[in-house]
Parts: sequence; C-alpha cells; structure tokens
Amino acid sequence: MSAFVPEQTSLTDQVYGELLRAIQAGELPAGTLHSVVELSAKLGVSRTPVREAFQRMASSGLVKFERSRGVRILEISTRDIEEIYSLRMLLEVPSAHRAAGRMTPALLQPVEEAFAAMKRATAAGSEPDFQQADIAFHAAILHAAGNARVVDVAANTRMQMLDRGLSTTQTRTLDDILIVHERILTALRNRDPAAGATTMRDHLLETTQLLIAQSTGDQALADAYAPPPLPIAGAF
Repeated sequence: MSAFVPEQTSLTDQVYGELLRAIQAGELPAGTLHSVVELSAKLGVSRTPVREAFQRMASSGLVKFERSRGVRILEISTRDIEEIYSLRMLLEVPSAHRAAGRMTPALLQPVEEAFAAMKRATAAGSEPDFQQADIAFHAAILHAAGNARVVDVAANTRMQMLDRGLSTTQTRTLDDILIVHERILTALRNRDPAAGATTMRDHLLETTQLLIAQSTGDQALADAYAPPPLPIAGAF
C-alpha cells in the first residue's frame, strides 16, 4: 500500500476501500496483526479514518480488534459462507415467490434491465460489470416483493459477501451464471411463484456449494451442505 491523495468522497470511505483492496489482494493476509498507527502512516492519513474503516470491517466480521495489540485480519471460514448464504436463502427465496406473484410490467422492467446489463458484461468478459448488474438483478427482485426491510437486510448481507471477495468465477463462467439468472427471470416473466422460489433456491444452493468447495478443496463437505428450513414461500 502507498499514500494516496484524498478525493471528494469521504476519507474514511477511501481508506476503507484501500484496506479492503489490500485484504482481498493478500497484502494484508488473513491471520496477520496490524497497527492503526502503522497503516495510517503508510496511507498518509491520520489514525481516525483508519480506525473508523476497521470498525466498519469489524462489524461485518472481516477484522477483530485485539486489546493493546492491534487489528487482526480474519480468515474467511466455511461458517462465514454458510451463514451468509443461509441468510440469503431465507430472504431471497420467499421474495422471489412473492415477486413472481405480484409481478407487473413496471416491476419487471428493472429486473429485465439488470439482466440485459449482465448479458452485455458477459459478452465483454467484464466480471466487475457483471457483478454490479448481478447485484441490481437481485435487488430489483427484492424491491418487487415489496418488503423494504428485507431489501435493507439483504443489501447488508450482500456487502459482507462482496467484502470477503466471494465469487464462483474460479469454477464457472459468466455464461454459466447468466443461464441460472435467466431461469429466474423466466419464472418472473411467467408470474410463476413456485418456479420463482425454486429457481432462486437452486441458484443460491449451487453458489454456496461451489464456494465451500473452493475455500476448502473438499467437494464432499460442499455436497453435504444443507440449506436452512425455509419459511412458507411468500409469507411476509
């Protein structure tokens, strides 16, 4: 890491982004301990934005403050993956059921636009653009379900996933992921609640198992993952 010139955005946000990049790039490896003073000097900023950035990371389980020692970078565990995706299933599967049942052209349009953006990103081979469109796709479905609190909770859960750099593009192509999302979109177009719930569940379950296999190298452990018992689809 090196010092940088602050931009118009919040200094804490900039420091957060740089520290997150360094963690994901392995410059701040999992398990290592770091001093706020040391890192603020490297970044050329005061201690406050570095401390605030780490506090934000601590709230989502990326780091841990150790009294009188510093900040520990935490490893991504199988438990992290299971907890994040189990929560996504509990939120997004019933939401897909409800969204399909109440779908209108106006509610469907943002989902269609996000899917079109995913197709463009796939053709261009741009994983970052695909990821942003993927976020928009899922958010549009949650909005269509009509529960604002679920939208907020799911956004926080999704951010924890992104902060940990969780991605299945190591083991499947953008085309593969696009096909899965097209099945979800087809269920929404058809206003089919059961298919909406099933295709969303299948998507999230497959992603969970792929991530567990990637992180552990143990396919048997991935196959053994059991999703949480889901509430009655659409019952909120």
